[in-house]
Amino acid sequence: MPFNLLNERFLPILRANGAKERIAPWEITDGYADDPIVALDAARPDFNGGALIQFLIGLLQTAFAPKDSLEWEDRMFGQPPSPEELKAAFARYQNAFNLDGDGPRFMQDFDPLTAQKPIPITALLIDTAGSETHFIKNLPQQGFSPALAAMALYSLQTNAPAGGVGHRTSLRGGGPLTTLVVCAPDDPMQPATLWQTLWLNVLEASHFKSSNNRPEDIFPWLALTRTSEKNSKTEFTTRVDVNPLQMFWGMPRRTRLDFEDVGGGECGLSGEQSDILVRQYRTKNYGMNYSGIWGHALSPHNRSAEDSLPVHAKGQINYRHWLGLVQINQDKKIQRVPAATVQRFWKQRLHREGFRFRLWVFGYDMDNMKPRCWYEATLPLFQVEETQRESFEATIKHLIDAAGLFLGNLRSCLKDAWFSDGDPRRSGADTGFLDAAFWSDTETDFYGLLEQLRPDPGNNDLRKKLSLAWHGILNGYTLKTFDRYANTSQITDQNPRRIAAARRNLMRFNYKKDIKNLLDMPATPKNKA
Repeated sequence: MPFNLLNERFLPILRANGAKERIAPWEITDGYADDPIVALDAARPDFNGGALIQFLIGLLQTAFAPKDSLEWEDRMFGQPPSPEELKAAFARYQNAFNLDGDGPRFMQDFDPLTAQKPIPITALLIDTAGSETHFIKNLPQQGFSPALAAMALYSLQTNAPAGGVGHRTSLRGGGPLTTLVVCAPDDPMQPATLWQTLWLNVLEASHFKSSNNRPEDIFPWLALTRTSEKNSKTEFTTRVDVNPLQMFWGMPRRTRLDFEDVGGGECGLSGEQSDILVRQYRTKNYGMNYSGIWGHALSPHNRSAEDSLPVHAKGQINYRHWLGLVQINQDKKIQRVPAATVQRFWKQRLHREGFRFRLWVFGYDMDNMKPRCWYEATLPLFQVEETQRESFEATIKHLIDAAGLFLGNLRSCLKDAWFSDGDPRRSGADTGFLDAAFWSDTETDFYGLLEQLRPDPGNNDLRKKLSLAWHGILNGYTLKTFDRYANTSQITDQNPRRIAAARRNLMRFNYKKDIKNLLDMPATPKNKA
């Protein structure tokens, strides 16, 4: 019998009582009343976010989407579906989820690709990016259990970076940023559940209405691949060519797991014993080349007059990313908009008494083919009266924009302290360590101010008071940081006069007009002649 991802208990999960188990996808609401499932528990953190959580959201969106907002709310804040209901709903698509066997294989090319030379299964992992095109040599000959091979395969197809000529990036490009609304009860004795996390990020069925409703329009591996050779009729695949639900099942890479040369032993990822270890796979270039505006439901997008592109992870995630992830941000010609699920959260006012809501943000920071890091974080979602939301969001934007100006002043003045005019080292000086520390060190104060502002964001006196406090926090932080690094021993030609002048400029720059305008501070009176 084939290894079927809808039937096999391959999902590693954690229950409220701390027990670890493996379940089938239809069992996600098992024991909901007494001992619910609270989280995924994969061998790697990128498998939890980059693969399994999106696999389950996509499965629910495809096979169990609510017909309207009333049904959605009833399942979210009322009674979730039983395992039996989910099993029946998923069964309609069972033939699309065989990982092996003679027929179509989950997220694998319809062609067996037997002419291609097999490569080690470890090349499926994002952190060995480029290995399938032989940029990385001598990969370890480890084997993955079928469950872990499926996770690695889904993660690659969903996050695929550039991989050489014809090796396509994912539907959202290499290393897309994913944002999920999550919640937890105020009562610490009542845990958040995996079901709530999943359902909070499932949209009504009408969001994916399409005339392309064949199974292969949703699951591309059920038919011959729409290959993307140059100038071919299928060079590009747009949202109108297939069903928009394919955004959860995109297949940019032509891959085929090798279930012929297998053996038993210890899985190279989980360390668990498995009767089957997948040791290698085959791949071929010119898989599906996704193009045009897809509007992936789980990603924020940068919109211009011509395009709408998914946001990618770039560095550590913190409150500087609030604009565009939590609320819309207009910057010159680009508008950054939150994911569709986040927008639905605000539009339908889904805050509920007794629950705390946050935004779970994660993704690979990619440098073309090379993954630099897997980042994830959570940002709070504050409950504000709808009539007050515009004032609240405007103040948040001003606070964050002002913070960016303070950081720019700090970087510039430290370079003034380190280098004389014309010193060629100035342009190449690395100040990245300042950025990471700045956003991290000021984050607690930022959220503290928002919590104070939240009850009455339209109160001008309160807003001015908090803005002034924010100025004091940032001014103090930048001066303290300047004093810490200005006299660095790494700069051989330290000049006390130059350092003192740079510090005076920092104090002056921190009170410049653009900062004072953002924080609604009174203008400095001009001296009379």
